Amino acid sequence: MLEKFKETLLDRCKILLDEPIVVGVSGGADSLTLLHLFCRLRIPVWVVYFDHQLRPESKQELIVVRQMAEAWGAKGFISGQEDVHRLAKAAHCSIEAAARQARYRFLFKTAEEKQAKAVAVGHTADDQVETVLLHLIRGSGVDGLRGMDFRTTLQEYSTSIPLIRPLLNIWRREIEQYCRQHDIQPLEDASNQSLEFTRNRIRHELIPVLQEYNPQIKARIWTMSRVVNDHLRVVKPIVENTLNEVCVERRQGQWLSFSAGKLKQLPEEMLSLVLREAIAEIKPACENIDWQSLNLAVNEIRSDRRTGTVQIGDGVELVFAQEWIYLKDETAAITTMELPSIPPDREYVLAGAGEVKVGDEWLLQAELLLPNALPPTWKDNPFEAWLDADKVQFPLVMRTWKPGDRFRPLGMNKGSVKIADFLSERKVPRPQRLNYPVVFCGDKVVWLPGLQIADEFRLLQNTRRILHLKLSRV
Repeated sequence: MLEKFKETLLDRCKILLDEPIVVGVSGGADSLTLLHLFCRLRIPVWVVYFDHQLRPESKQELIVVRQMAEAWGAKGFISGQEDVHRLAKAAHCSIEAAARQARYRFLFKTAEEKQAKAVAVGHTADDQVETVLLHLIRGSGVDGLRGMDFRTTLQEYSTSIPLIRPLLNIWRREIEQYCRQHDIQPLEDASNQSLEFTRNRIRHELIPVLQEYNPQIKARIWTMSRVVNDHLRVVKPIVENTLNEVCVERRQGQWLSFSAGKLKQLPEEMLSLVLREAIAEIKPACENIDWQSLNLAVNEIRSDRRTGTVQIGDGVELVFAQEWIYLKDETAAITTMELPSIPPDREYVLAGAGEVKVGDEWLLQAELLLPNALPPTWKDNPFEAWLDADKVQFPLVMRTWKPGDRFRPLGMNKGSVKIADFLSERKVPRPQRLNYPVVFCGDKVVWLPGLQIADEFRLLQNTRRILHLKLSRV
């Protein structure tokens, strides 16, 4: 097994044998075998034990794992813990999902601190089969049939440190035999026998039934996962290119924006693949978005819908905003590069000529000029305002608008319009309107950066001084 393990590390996990690795070790047969093999190859490993606080015996298990790590010559031992029951309740997810998320967060945090080149976990060929069946039951589509990979990047936890699974081509029976040969005494986790968890029911109930139809069913499913994975590797670049063509803007792990027209032009099959690829950018580890949810999203996009929100699952939602469609994490706020956005509960004050930082990304500047200093390009940049300084009184305040706020846009001879209606008419996407910044002089609107100034502050023939306002990215 040692040579097979070494070959897998080099060829499939793409890991050099002198690179430091963080290894997740629970004390079970799989993770102890993984650690033992690493130590036999004299690869520098940091052993991480994570306590989910689900079982009273976990404290004793921590001690045992530490002793084994020290005895086998590991580089170091680190432990962490978190109340997974509380996390699951807060996130409205299963205990299994909450445990995995908490564990991976700690593993990758440790890897970054220790400058490790990868995080290794002890998933076996049996785990691969169970994962594929779990995805099949949930209806997760072709992507689910590929199962896990030997090396992958979980961008939800790290964009630079990969997760590797060097035991993915080794069966549990081989692991058990290895433990007997090397006198390794695995710790028994009683929860692995509990039929409360779906994966355990697949292991102890479904697979034995399938083996009655085909004794080689596990090998067949494992092989199928590799075939599907190979096929998807061919398709993936095409899907990624298409996603890049239709995606207007993206914020990693938060949201992607699309032109509704371009998305609708995609063939239904490609649209489904592009959506799944986009979802993976937002939630790389999500598992609960099934075909029905994805199909609903496709149908909504291809319809004439222009407003509203559609929940897809796993905290991912589609937001329709006229000509724009956003795919986003339900907790993320949408802010684009083209249009400014500020926190709704903040005010930024300019007491006179000078500058003030607005939020984390913008800078508001003010300067006073004489008319002969007005540049010939003064009308070119919508994020610059040129105002009659004698009609503007400091301090100026930048804040988000409130319901009922009105102004008279440049060129309107009389009357006024609601800011909400003006933003709508100017095609500002609905998700961004509430956070759109406005410059006020007292209770009067002076300027909507990027859009329009108020008519009463425009430059006239007899203007004696000019107030130049500029909003720019930091």
